[in-house]
Amino acid sequence: MKKIIGILILTLALGGCQGTKFGTFIATIESAATGTVSPEAIYVAANTFDAVEVTATNYLTLKKCPINAPFCRDPVATKALIPAIRSGRVARNNALQFLKDHPSQLGTQGLYDALTSATDTIKSIMSQYKVAGVN
Repeated sequence: MKKIIGILILTLALGGCQGTKFGTFIATIESAATGTVSPEAIYVAANTFDAVEVTATNYLTLKKCPINAPFCRDPVATKALIPAIRSGRVARNNALQFLKDHPSQLGTQGLYDALTSATDTIKSIMSQYKVAGVN
């Protein structure tokens, strides 16, 4: 019960943050209370990671800066992106394997959190280095 109250207080404190919606709020409370997420949520998170992964991978195919070209990739961004992409692939594969092994069952919150965390990390790195297509 204390866990739920603590999460409720934290969620209410962050209520003005961008992207907070009532449905997301309810889903957050439910997942925190049960420690599980729906298979649909895991599939959405996996697809979101796939989209971010494609953008990051395409960025890594650019030539390293400084070159005499209109587009290039920052070597520092490359160092940060490669391990983030790799950990995201592991998280995605683990989550999807769980769903394959346990069809129609709720997934664990840890698998979901690892996947969304990896996606957020890649988006953050790409935003920091101003890679087009990431907000």
